Amino acid sequence: MGFLYALESIRVPVLDKLLGALTFLGGEGVFIAVAIIVFWCVSKKDGYYLIAAGVGGTVVNQTMKICCRVPRPWVRDPNFTIVESARADAGGYSFPSGHSQNVVVALGGTARFVKKTWARVILWVLAAVVCFSRMYLGVHTPADVAVGAAIGLVLVFGLYPLFQKDDHRAADIVFFVILALAIVACVFSGHVPAGADPENLAEFTKNSFTMLGVAAAVCVGAPVERRYVRFETKAPWWAQIIKCALGLIVVMGLRMVLKSPLNALFRGAPIADAVRYMLMVLAAMLLWPLTFKWFSKGCPLGRRGRKVLKVVIIVLVVLAVLIGIACWAVTKDSSMAPRDFPEAGNPLITPLGVTMLSGHRAGGGVAPENTMMALKASAENPDYHLDVFEFDVHLTADGALVLLHDATVDRTSDAEEVFGEKDVDAGTKTLAELRQLNMGAKFTAPDGSMPYAGLSGEDVPEDLRITTLDEALTYLESAGPFRYIIEIKNGGDEGFKAADELYATLVAHGCLDRAVIGTFHNEVTAYMDRTYPDMPRSAGVNEVIKFYFSALLGLKLDKESINYDALQIPTTDYFVNLGTSRIVNYAHERDVAVQYWTINDPAEMARLQSIGADAVMTDLPDVGAAVLHQP
Repeated sequence: MGFLYALESIRVPVLDKLLGALTFLGGEGVFIAVAIIVFWCVSKKDGYYLIAAGVGGTVVNQTMKICCRVPRPWVRDPNFTIVESARADAGGYSFPSGHSQNVVVALGGTARFVKKTWARVILWVLAAVVCFSRMYLGVHTPADVAVGAAIGLVLVFGLYPLFQKDDHRAADIVFFVILALAIVACVFSGHVPAGADPENLAEFTKNSFTMLGVAAAVCVGAPVERRYVRFETKAPWWAQIIKCALGLIVVMGLRMVLKSPLNALFRGAPIADAVRYMLMVLAAMLLWPLTFKWFSKGCPLGRRGRKVLKVVIIVLVVLAVLIGIACWAVTKDSSMAPRDFPEAGNPLITPLGVTMLSGHRAGGGVAPENTMMALKASAENPDYHLDVFEFDVHLTADGALVLLHDATVDRTSDAEEVFGEKDVDAGTKTLAELRQLNMGAKFTAPDGSMPYAGLSGEDVPEDLRITTLDEALTYLESAGPFRYIIEIKNGGDEGFKAADELYATLVAHGCLDRAVIGTFHNEVTAYMDRTYPDMPRSAGVNEVIKFYFSALLGLKLDKESINYDALQIPTTDYFVNLGTSRIVNYAHERDVAVQYWTINDPAEMARLQSIGADAVMTDLPDVGAAVLHQP
């Protein structure tokens, strides 16, 4: 950790963005693209070599992760911070580093067969930079990176000679060995010893079955390709570009399109991932290569066809430029000087430099989310004070509103053990049935432990049983008062009923004016406007989109056309950059508060406070308090 702290001390925004961009070279999508392009355009042998190194390496890497169970650096040391943009792509256990291994295999493996020395040097330097970026960004320790890179190097240099032989037998044996390892990993995923984090175990299971599908596809597809398809990789350079662009669209599109129907067919079982990737790889090996003869001949179309092709290419280039400009416009930091609005009539708008601290899911990073234990942990903590409690509500089968984020209770509780089924929808169970659950069963503490796992029946503390909205407000109003951000998770008629119950409960507790209600369901937003115009609410999805582009383009948006009191938005979670003072100023001018979710990085909290954010929702209220409550 000492080395990571040293890197943390030298971070600057330019390097954060540069290394944050380069680190994606170690992602799964980049590896897939590199392997497929080499297979289609350079050499089938080298393509098989990269696939073998990538698939075999992933099986080894994921198995080591689930066996070693080393938590991420910021989990091991809560005082350590990471570059927040890297968090979304840094799930699962930490050791060994999958990104480091992937980039060594993808770029280092490519360097094994390219002929130009300068190209090999560039590839190896890029691989080394990506490995370094994992430590600079704070998502891996030197040990994680060193072991991940070492596994990649062993695969790169150990497998290469086996794939240069002409008789294919060595290559076929390698893939059958990888297939056997993937089968073992799949079996092992169902018998992992107790103590593994459920989300990490689910990721291991998914990756094991995915690699099973890829290995099975190559074992079946390689001999079929050699005997029947026998495609050539050569083609004019411009035809290669078209071939790869269209082919990747077809293959990656197939990967996306098959996901939902296969999950439905196999009822969410991990075999769906194996079948999906097997079909995707078979399409890349056997179906799309059937078009390669046409590409190798320079895409003969005749005079009229060539003119049409030129027009299509020009249109695509223009569209690409326009899309690039649009991407730049919506992702750039379009900030201006933050302004104070003392004349604001909205009580949710705070003075410049003052930002309210909100516990996301009632402070789900310090105690099991949306439980009475989490409420008490924050409301009674002498070291910090929450201004706002944020939580989510779902309607049970008997009409009770309970604090719950997901539609199902599997992720956070022991529902599978209690009810003997998976994907338990809270709306299909009564409150009494849901009260049997341990809502802290899957909670992972900051130190990586699971302190409430295994508790069941009478051993479950009352504070860890599912909490109703009425119980939560009864407690919080006696401990506060506080402000509330409440999200209705139900849609349609159930969402309407939830809004009715929520309104009545808020009125009964005398806190309607201190709550802001949100929902992702536009029909529920419309229902609240019609039925409860006095209930404060946040902007709906469509309203946020309209508001953003109005702010970006400097359009006039009359206050009279705005029916909401707050924007409850992320910063860059959906590609678009919403975390700018331009957005905040534009909102405050129209008497709309801006509240950001879910911010766990102290540096980002401080930045949002500096641009005038009215509230920050965080899983880590103790960290937020240290930043936002400074004098």
